[in-house]
Amino acid sequence: MPVSNQISKETIAMEIYNTFEQCKQEKEITIADYLNQLHLTCFEDEYRSIKFPYESLLKLLIFQKLKGIKFQTQLERYLRHHRQELHKLNITSVPNQRTISYFLNNILDEEIKSLIDFIAKKIEEISNKFGILLDTNIIQPREQKKQAERTFYHNKNLKTKEISTLFKKRFSSVIELNTKRNSVYKKNDLIDLILHMCNTNDFAENGSKTFQLQRIKTPNGDTLLYHLKDYQDINQMKRMFMSMFEMIWETARKANQFQRNVDCSIDYTGIHFYGDRNAPMVTEGKPDRGTTHYYKFATITISEKNQRFTLLAIPVGPFDNKQEILRTLLEYALQRVKIRRLYVDRGFFDSESIELFKYYHLKFLMPCSANERIKKIYEVVPSPTVIKDYEMKNAVFNVVVVNDDDGVKRAFATNIDFNENDVGLAERLFNLYSKRWGIETSYRVKKHSFRPKTTSKNYFIRLFYFMFSVLLYNLWLLADILVCLAVLGVFNGDHIITSKYFCSILVSVDPGG
Repeated sequence: MPVSNQISKETIAMEIYNTFEQCKQEKEITIADYLNQLHLTCFEDEYRSIKFPYESLLKLLIFQKLKGIKFQTQLERYLRHHRQELHKLNITSVPNQRTISYFLNNILDEEIKSLIDFIAKKIEEISNKFGILLDTNIIQPREQKKQAERTFYHNKNLKTKEISTLFKKRFSSVIELNTKRNSVYKKNDLIDLILHMCNTNDFAENGSKTFQLQRIKTPNGDTLLYHLKDYQDINQMKRMFMSMFEMIWETARKANQFQRNVDCSIDYTGIHFYGDRNAPMVTEGKPDRGTTHYYKFATITISEKNQRFTLLAIPVGPFDNKQEILRTLLEYALQRVKIRRLYVDRGFFDSESIELFKYYHLKFLMPCSANERIKKIYEVVPSPTVIKDYEMKNAVFNVVVVNDDDGVKRAFATNIDFNENDVGLAERLFNLYSKRWGIETSYRVKKHSFRPKTTSKNYFIRLFYFMFSVLLYNLWLLADILVCLAVLGVFNGDHIITSKYFCSILVSVDPGG
C-alpha cells in the first residue's frame, strides 16, 4: 500500500487555486493541460506493482471524474482516440481497464479515494470562480445520418441526461445556499427541491410535500426558505448568478452556433408586490392586479429565433439610475457579442437613453411615446413619413410614421435609415420590431416553466427565484442546442427537448459531490 504524505485538503485546495491563478487570463483550458500543470504528491510510491507512475494514475482518475466518463472501459476507449491528452498526464501507453481497476481497488486506500473526489470537486468549484471553462466532450457534432425513430429517441434521452448531469454539477458548485457542515440536508438536497418547485411551478411548502412522495429524504419548505433568507448581501447574489451566466455563455460560444452579429432587446419586467411600499427594492409602476408596487428586473436578451439567451439580468431598485442600468447591460453584452440592432420599448423614449445608444454606436428601434409633439405629428403628416433629424433636447434621431394593420398611426424612433417611398415600409418596420416580443416570450417561459411561486415579502427569496429561473432558461436553450449537435449533427433551430422535460431530467440526475 502507498504511504500517505498526510497533505491537508487546505494545502491541496491552495495548490489548485495557485494553478488556476497562473492561467487566469484564459477563458478555457483543457482538463489534461490543467492536470499537467497541477502538482499532486498525495502519497509516495512503495513497491510498484504496476508500470505506471502512481501520480499519473491518480490524475487519470481525476480526469475521468472531470470529464464525466462513468466506466473504465469508456475511459480506455476515449484515451485510445485522444493520446495527446494521455501524454499530458505523463502516461506513455493506454492503461487497460484491468490496470485501472487494480490501482483503484488494491493500491488506493479510502483516504486517497475521498481525496480524489475532493480534488475533482474543488477544481470545478475554483474554475467556476475564475470563470475558466474546462473542456468537455459533449458538444462535438455527430456525423449527420438518418436514424431510426427508436434510435433517435434513445440517443436524445441519453445525451440529455449526460448534458444535464454536467450542467447540474457546474451550477451546483457555484450556488451558495448557506449550508453548514453539520446541516441535516446538503446543498444538493435543497437544489433538487428548488428544481422540483420550478418544474411544478409550486410554492415551497406544497412543493416539498409533493417531492416527499418521490424521495424519502427531502427538506421541507421552511428549511429551504430559512437558507434563502440567510443571504445578507444583494451584490453577493448578483455576482454568484453573473458568474453562472458567464459560464453558460462561454459554453454556448464554444458550441459555435451563434453569429457574432446579433439583434438584442432590453426590457424591464416586474413582479407584483403586495406589502409595504417602503420595503427594500420595491418600485412604483402602473396599477395592475390591485397593486402599483413591484420588484423590478432589467434584462438584455439575444433576439434571434430559438437563441434568445438572456445575456444578463440585474435587479433594479427605486433609486437606481436608468442610464446606469442601460450602461451596465450594454457594456456586458458588447464584450460578448456585436449588437446589430437594439430593440427597446417606449419606456426608453427619452434623450438620455437615445444619446447612450448613439454613444455605443448602436442602431436602435423603439415606439415613440404619444406626447404632445408626437400627437401633433400624427395630425399633420401623412403615413408613411420619415422625419429626419428630429430633435428632443440634445438627442437627434429619425421618426418614422406608419399605419398598423388597423389603420392607426404609429411612430417609431430610430437611427436606422428607412425610405418613406418603400412600399413595404410598414411591414418591414413591424417585422423588425416584432423581434422584441421574443423577450416577452422568454419572460413567460421563465415564469411558467422555471420559477417557483411565493408570497414571501423577503427580497432575497424573490431575487433568488427570478435569477434562478433565468439560469434554468439559459441552460435549457443551451442543452437544446448541444443535444441537437450530438444527436443530429446540426442545430436546425427547432426545439427537440421541452422545458418541462429538461427540468425533470435535472431533478433526477445526480451530479455527484
